[in-house]
Amino acid sequence: MKIAVGCLIVLAALTAPSLAARTVSQAGYDLIKGFEGLSLVAYQDIGGVWTIGYGNTRYQDGSAVRQGDTITQQGADDLFQYWVDQSFAPEVDRLVGNGVVLRQQQFDALVSFTYNIGTGAFSTSTLLSKVRVWPDDPTIRDEFMRWVYVNGQVSQGLVNRREKEADFYFS
Repeated sequence: MKIAVGCLIVLAALTAPSLAARTVSQAGYDLIKGFEGLSLVAYQDIGGVWTIGYGNTRYQDGSAVRQGDTITQQGADDLFQYWVDQSFAPEVDRLVGNGVVLRQQQFDALVSFTYNIGTGAFSTSTLLSKVRVWPDDPTIRDEFMRWVYVNGQVSQGLVNRREKEADFYFS
């Protein structure tokens, strides 16, 4: 009897869909870092928000980056890894949902996008709605391109970023 129950458990585990959380690939990390650049001294981004490291506005404890803050290279790497792995990737995974099959580059592009606009904005975006319905919908490219404004003005830096994120998503 024990063997039969054990076999059923093993069989169920082999046939059940994987619920493992999606994670960012090295190419995804490199994509985000390439857009964000690195600053070991706090600076104001184009929206006027104090930022440090690879585009981080908060530290691991949740406190805001402030004028005059500095960070080491290792500190910047740790801070980046923390926010991508503990916040952005899990939240994108949760918002997209388990039933949606994404290729790695699609997931990475969505994490890069969300790292830039925030999880709140991503959660209500038409881009997310379209991804949930059909991740290969060609109009998703247009949804990336809607997010190119800073204070009502088109930012060429965001146009460039969105084009590259969309290209990466569809690669």
